[in-house]
Amino acid sequence: RGPQRSRDVDSILREVDELQAKEIVLVAQDLASYGKDRPGELGAGSIVPLVRAVSAKVPRTRLLYLYPSDLTDELIDAILASGVPYFDLSLQHVSKPHLRRMRRWGDGERFLRRIADIRSRDSQAAFRSNFIVGYPGETEDDHDQLLAFVREASLDWCGFFEYSPEEGTYAVDLPDQVPAALMHERIAELRELQDAITAAKRDDLIDEVVEVLVDEPGVGRSHREAPQIDGIVRVPESLATGSFAKVRIVDAEGPDLVAEGATGAAGDREESSGAR
Repeated sequence: RGPQRSRDVDSILREVDELQAKEIVLVAQDLASYGKDRPGELGAGSIVPLVRAVSAKVPRTRLLYLYPSDLTDELIDAILASGVPYFDLSLQHVSKPHLRRMRRWGDGERFLRRIADIRSRDSQAAFRSNFIVGYPGETEDDHDQLLAFVREASLDWCGFFEYSPEEGTYAVDLPDQVPAALMHERIAELRELQDAITAAKRDDLIDEVVEVLVDEPGVGRSHREAPQIDGIVRVPESLATGSFAKVRIVDAEGPDLVAEGATGAAGDREESSGAR
């Protein structure tokens, strides 16, 4: 709650050193706006040198919660070089009129072009987003646009959340509140669609060899899975916690993958992934 406050770069890098982790997760209310609240010391665009500095210290640097309006080419390049080509984009919706009601930037066509551009740079890039369903004024056409976008974008992961009015907010007194029953119906339709997309993308990985970071005995993650919010890769329990290993995917169980056999394991020292 409250305004975003950017930490000093040095304090972040000291914490990275103290954690001695294999993967660091950078997260904020609006991560790409890091530094804008301290223009004299940090300034706009400071997230890029921060990502590069962290990436120089650890094998994996993962960024969570990016607004698409601040996703510059320079930031995309930094993410693709971070060891984790994973883009967590807070899109919220795709209908241009509805996004303006929400006081948000962008539209579905712009988002699709940006996603396609990233995929052209790295075909293995993974994507997550989140969407609000039932914000006041959402029409059937708005909902249909969101369904079409989810189908075409084919993101790895999506979260859908029903709008919930909060006293003191801009939206609480807006007209055309969406009935709860209709919100439930819309969100169920979206989740069913995304579940099928996620399952298909996971099936596509069967027989592929991927590199995982072992978080605990029997549980690993490739760059495609953020800790605690996405699926996992089930790996042989013999793999050391904190190690990297290349494993072959042999099955998919919903959002989770099953892997066997490991080659090229590296960094077998026992430690947690240390995601922060």
